Amino acid sequence: PPARAGGAGPRGGGGAEPATSATVLGVVVSHLDMRDTRPTYMEPRANPSGGDWALERSGALLADGSDQLVVDSVRFLQLDSNGVLLSGYNRAATVAHCEFSSLGQSAVASWGFTDGMLSNEGLRGDFPRGTSIVHNWCHDIGLLQKQSSFYFQAITAEATVGSNVIFNVPRAAVNFNDGFGGGSRLQANLMFNTCRESGDHGAFNSWDRLPYVTDVRQPGVASTLPAWNDFERNFIVSNYGADGGCFDNDDGSSFYELHHNLCVFGGFKSDFDGNRKLSHHNLYVYPKVYGAACFKEMQALPPDGCAEGFYNNTCVLDQPNGTYFDIADSACPGSLAYGMRLGNNTILVPGGAARVSCGHHVHDAAAFAADGYDHGTTISGDVPTVAELVEWAETLLGMN
Repeated sequence: PPARAGGAGPRGGGGAEPATSATVLGVVVSHLDMRDTRPTYMEPRANPSGGDWALERSGALLADGSDQLVVDSVRFLQLDSNGVLLSGYNRAATVAHCEFSSLGQSAVASWGFTDGMLSNEGLRGDFPRGTSIVHNWCHDIGLLQKQSSFYFQAITAEATVGSNVIFNVPRAAVNFNDGFGGGSRLQANLMFNTCRESGDHGAFNSWDRLPYVTDVRQPGVASTLPAWNDFERNFIVSNYGADGGCFDNDDGSSFYELHHNLCVFGGFKSDFDGNRKLSHHNLYVYPKVYGAACFKEMQALPPDGCAEGFYNNTCVLDQPNGTYFDIADSACPGSLAYGMRLGNNTILVPGGAARVSCGHHVHDAAAFAADGYDHGTTISGDVPTVAELVEWAETLLGMN
């Protein structure tokens, strides 16, 4: 990894990192129980980036300067702090087939460094990249620190979080504290019973309030544009306090493609100055985003070339004349032409009538589509049975 000179970033709440260039290759930690560590939430801590979180650089297993680290079949039990923390330079680390249970804080946290204490550049590569968090079992965490998740990342790029089972957590199951370099994947996870002790969040949450300069999107080319994040074939139940929807792309979140996911009780949320979040080929069942709706756009739509998207989705509403979408932009519907790719959705609602809110004006959804603002979208009263929903879900998730 790059040398970490004075001022390169804080360990805990302050102080410069020591210079380091050491790398350890191919360490394997497997078939162990790690348990009964002490609480660390009163230790010095810092804000990793522009999101809401603060935490300390500590964990039962702390890796800094690793290459191809493997943590496999380890049980993290009754820890009063974090399970695994990837700090600074880590390449192609894998956490797989592990159980995380009864933890005081998060299961896995990934937290890199920018190129200087006050820098927003990540060109030296001193951050976790290419991490795989797969086939894990996580439940009953965040018992002491409520701002905890199964997986948290800040100043991190190109992580894969896949085929995990996550439940009984106080906040979001997965949280991205910033946009940084992007290129992360969330695929084939089962997440339910999230936000059990909090609200104003989804089962997944993201923020992106600060621009970062990396070359993750195009190697060798410095840019504030991150690579696309790809989320597919997740089964998410947005129960308890997950009122921000299935995927809560909050403040400034951008460059997310969300497709072929099953979302129960949670819709699609886009919030506050983000752009280029595309929801397509998803199945939303009885969705809510701060109230019943397939999706809510809680801002002015982005400018031309940066459009959001909600298309080719199926949304099943549970109440007659339910809300299909709510777009707060006062220029709506005119702004749809450049700020939102909207169309070819199937809305299934008892009684066959739904409404849309566009610029705080309510319209009949079928008439709105017929006027040319939502091409190809159909509103139907053919609400599926439970057996039909199960069949659709299995097909969508590749389970049959």
